[in-house]
Amino acid sequence: MTMPVLRSIVVLCLPVLLAGCAGLSDAYRRPDPNAPAEWLGRPAAGDGQFSDRQWWSAFGSAELDRLMLDAQSANHDIRAAAARVDQARARARIASAGLYPSLSGDLGAGRSKSGGSEASNSVSLGLQASYEIDLWGLNRETARAGEAALLSSRFGQEVVRLSLTSDLANSYFQVLSLNDRLRTAEDNLVVARRLLALVEAQKAAGRVSALELERQRSQLASSEAAVPPLRQQRQVARDALAVLLARNPADAPDPQASLRPLALPAVVSGVPAQLIERRPDVRRAEADLRAANADVNAARAAVLPSLTLGVGGGWQAGTLGALFGSGSGFYSLAATLAGTIFDGGRKRGQVEVASARRAELVENYLLAVRSSFRDVEDAFAGVEEFARQEAQQVEAAAHAREAYRLAELRYKAGAVDFSTVLDAQRTLLAAESAVDQVRLARFTAHVGLYRALGGGWDGTIAPDQLGAAGR
Repeated sequence: MTMPVLRSIVVLCLPVLLAGCAGLSDAYRRPDPNAPAEWLGRPAAGDGQFSDRQWWSAFGSAELDRLMLDAQSANHDIRAAAARVDQARARARIASAGLYPSLSGDLGAGRSKSGGSEASNSVSLGLQASYEIDLWGLNRETARAGEAALLSSRFGQEVVRLSLTSDLANSYFQVLSLNDRLRTAEDNLVVARRLLALVEAQKAAGRVSALELERQRSQLASSEAAVPPLRQQRQVARDALAVLLARNPADAPDPQASLRPLALPAVVSGVPAQLIERRPDVRRAEADLRAANADVNAARAAVLPSLTLGVGGGWQAGTLGALFGSGSGFYSLAATLAGTIFDGGRKRGQVEVASARRAELVENYLLAVRSSFRDVEDAFAGVEEFARQEAQQVEAAAHAREAYRLAELRYKAGAVDFSTVLDAQRTLLAAESAVDQVRLARFTAHVGLYRALGGGWDGTIAPDQLGAAGR
């Protein structure tokens, strides 16, 4: 086929092919989540700034900082997410290959004989190149789908990272809270034993009955029985830390610090528009939607004919020495217009599948946005309400402590019966334990708020982390 003939084919086919391009591709448009201008019923709080990437440092624990550093390099989920990114990067490279020509070569040698003729040798060296003209955007949309899938995997990696750091912070704070609860329980045992010694002395002096003595012994035994479950809970929390750090339980960290002196960071805030850009799960849902939109366009383009240009050439001779001699060269040019005449509706069905998949992912994206708004509202409510509860509980514990002190003094003076002291003791035990538990709830609520706001991630992906998606 000569160049004039090839050119004629292209000229004749081009108007028909271009006519089909109209309305083929759908430009991506982000669905409108109908986000409020600001948090419903909530004025801007705090300094209006999101935390930096190391958001946990705001709690002021150097030990937590070290654990976070170890976890982000060793955690199995983080490493698995990184491997998924590598897979997506390779698939994106494969998907973009159709944008470029393909080139192949061959080197052959043979000997043949036919009938009574003499055997002859042949040596050939050839190169072939082909290129599919992307008339309908099939290759372009396939590449876009691969790029969006790579972005989705990177956003998914940020989801895993945020989940890891949040879980690690919560487990660490739980261990510290259990340290405090164990110390409180031990302090209460000291009080219970001191009171028992007082009752035993009064029983020996004939001032109290055996019933009062047994009631205090029962109270002491109950206080002692409360300690083993706390130790078991602490071990479970330590084991959780070990898993997050990719360690065996025997190598679990053993924090001895207290939760009480740690700082609670100032409340951060944002607006829904920022949240959509910062939440990695929302960004991942949108990347999936972008990929689905490209898949729809690619499926539509696959229905239409394809135009492929090919060129080949090389050298062929009877011996290797004559391979590049005069008259041994050859070449060929070709243009192929190919299309499906009948496939039982397979390609049309693929368009319908891709379109339905896109419709599903639109709903998934909107659900992710709605869920993000809910998460932030819940987290803000937790931060505010647990702060009020802790203040009230601290006050209640202070009153309970003073009530017990007065009850013990009056009991020694014979002004009240033992039931008054016992009731005051039980109230004090419950109040002090509640203070430790609500303080843990406050820390957990702050972690939940950072998580709901996207942690310290700024919503961007570094170009060197994108691979094909960065093009």
